[in-house]
Amino acid sequence: MKRNELVFGRCMQRRKGGIKMQRKMQRLTVESLVSLLLVGCLTLGAVENPAIGLAIARGSFRVDSSEVWSNATLLDGMTIETARVGSDLRLNAGVRLNLAAESRGEVHRDRMVLERGVGELKNTTSYWIDARGLRVYSAAPRASARVGFDKDNRVLVAALNGPVRVMTSKGLLVANVVAGKTLVFDPQQAGAAAPTKVTGCLEKKGGRYLVTDETTNVTMELIGEGLEKQVGRRIEVTGVIDPTAKPAAPASSLVKITELKALPGACGRPAAGAGGWAALSTGAKAAIIGGIGVGTGVGIAAAAGAFKEEKKPVSP
Repeated sequence: MKRNELVFGRCMQRRKGGIKMQRKMQRLTVESLVSLLLVGCLTLGAVENPAIGLAIARGSFRVDSSEVWSNATLLDGMTIETARVGSDLRLNAGVRLNLAAESRGEVHRDRMVLERGVGELKNTTSYWIDARGLRVYSAAPRASARVGFDKDNRVLVAALNGPVRVMTSKGLLVANVVAGKTLVFDPQQAGAAAPTKVTGCLEKKGGRYLVTDETTNVTMELIGEGLEKQVGRRIEVTGVIDPTAKPAAPASSLVKITELKALPGACGRPAAGAGGWAALSTGAKAAIIGGIGVGTGVGIAAAAGAFKEEKKPVSP
């Protein structure tokens, strides 16, 4: 009898042990499954938002409001904010950007949205800097574009060593900035339906009337009355861009004129104090394209400081 009880007791212990082991295995299985799901989610997140480059500085800067030193990996949509030193942004596909000291920008894989300070774009024609809705591109592979803001929050664009192109988000060409020049842009009513006002020499090619603005270097085709009499002369025209029309090459847009004014001075030699040259000398608006006022800039702060060194504080 005692032997039977002993055998029965051992069987029960084994059974309880088996149940405990089974429950333990179930817990491990659930924990393992959760771990696998977590790893999968993290991996999926990394795949969906891979690194787009690296930010480097000889000092501190902020990435999405967190302070970092020396360098940080960049993800699409991150905000970079510099303080006493600038930052060198090295993006994939060879894109190089400098963000000057006291500047802030949101970095994406195809553009940087400049919010404050000065940004400089190098070594690419496919990436752009967005400033108040204007898109600034380098128009040649080795050209550099510097973009910033003046005290009135107007956009300053400088072409450092090659041509720079400025466009709206809808693809309207606003200016071709030649090397060594700086233009100032005031986008108030950006868009094809906004008024356009340009000054230049009227030409006739293939039965079409063309004018290249003296400030923006943008060529437009004109349609309207009184043009034939002004061929070969400097004119000032006001009108509206027709977004549905296909202009004659090399024009980038077609303008239906509402006002035409003849200006003194022969083509290529504006009279002193007349037309675009007066605006160039005073920095006033010299052209309006698609509602965006364009004039000559008074200079732009150097996008330096990316390699200036800031000493890291020593922890006590």
